[in-house]
Amino acid sequence: MTTYRSKPARVAAVALRMALGAFFIVSAVGKLLSIDEFEIYLFSYDVLSLRVSMFMARVVIVCEALVGIGLIANVWNRFVNVCALLMMAGFTVFLCLSALAGRTDSCHCMGSMIEMNPQQSIVKNAVLIVLLLVAARAKPWSWKPRWFVWLPVVLAPTIGVFVLSAPDSWLFGPAEELYNREELDHALAPEGELHPVGLEEGRHVVAFLSPGCAFCHMADEKLTHICQRNDLDEEAFVCFVPTMDSTLSPLSIDTVSFLHNSYRLTNMTFALITYGQRPMVFLMDDGEVKATCHYRNIDEQQIVAFLNHEDEEE
Repeated sequence: MTTYRSKPARVAAVALRMALGAFFIVSAVGKLLSIDEFEIYLFSYDVLSLRVSMFMARVVIVCEALVGIGLIANVWNRFVNVCALLMMAGFTVFLCLSALAGRTDSCHCMGSMIEMNPQQSIVKNAVLIVLLLVAARAKPWSWKPRWFVWLPVVLAPTIGVFVLSAPDSWLFGPAEELYNREELDHALAPEGELHPVGLEEGRHVVAFLSPGCAFCHMADEKLTHICQRNDLDEEAFVCFVPTMDSTLSPLSIDTVSFLHNSYRLTNMTFALITYGQRPMVFLMDDGEVKATCHYRNIDEQQIVAFLNHEDEEE
C-alpha cells in the first residue's frame, strides 16, 4: 500500500496510527485491571476449560499490547497492519457469534472501564478497522531497530502480563483442610443448623458466599459454568448465605443473586465454619470435608473428578 504523498496527510496518518496504538494499549490495560471478570467471561461460553480461559485471557491482553506498541513505533508497518486487522477481524467474528447466541452482557472489550454489549462492540470494531485502513498508509520511520532493541520491547509486555497477573492455576493448588472441624460437626449433627440440608449423605460442593462480595459472585459463576459444561448434578451444589435470622431457611432464586440452591445461615455459624473467610467452598463426601477452596483455587478438574467419583477409580 502506497503512502500518502502530501506532508499534512502523512503527518495526520502517523498521528492517527499512534492514537490507535494508544487505544489498544489502554484496552489491554483495562482488561488486565479486571482480569478476573475477563477470564470468567471467556469461561462462560463453555468452550474453553477454566485453566485455558485463564491463559487465553492473558494472551489476548498481550496481543493487544503488542499491536498497540507496533502502531506507536511506526516501523514494519505492513506486518503490524496485517496483525492489527487480523486481530480486529477475529474479535469481530467472535462478537458476531456472541450476538447471534443472544448474549447481551458486557464483552469486556475495555475491561470494566466501559461496558459494551456485543452489538455495541461490533460497531466500535468496525470504526477501528476503518481507521486502521486509513492509518495503514502512514509513512514508516526510515530507522529500523535491530533485534536487540525490539526483542526486549516484545518480551516486556509478554512476560509482564504473566508476572503481574499470573493465572491462578499456576499459583494455587488444592488447599489443605482449613476449616473448623468441631463447629462443622456440630452444625451437621441431628440438632445442628445444617442437618436439614442433607449434607451427611452423598457428595456435595458447598459454597459459603456473601451477597455483597464481588469475589463470591465470581466464585458462584465459576461453579455454575463448571456444573453446566460438565453436565454435573445441580442438586450437588449448595450455597449458604449469612443472615441475621436465627434459623436455617431456603432462599428462592427471586430473592438471592446466586444461582445454586441457597440457604440462609446465621452469621455466627457462618463465621465459625469459614473462619470469617469468604468465598469458601468445601467438597464434602458424606459430611466429611475432602478439600477446601477459595476463589483463586477453584479447580474444575478436581470438582468434576470428585462429583463423578473418578477419584475412587485411581
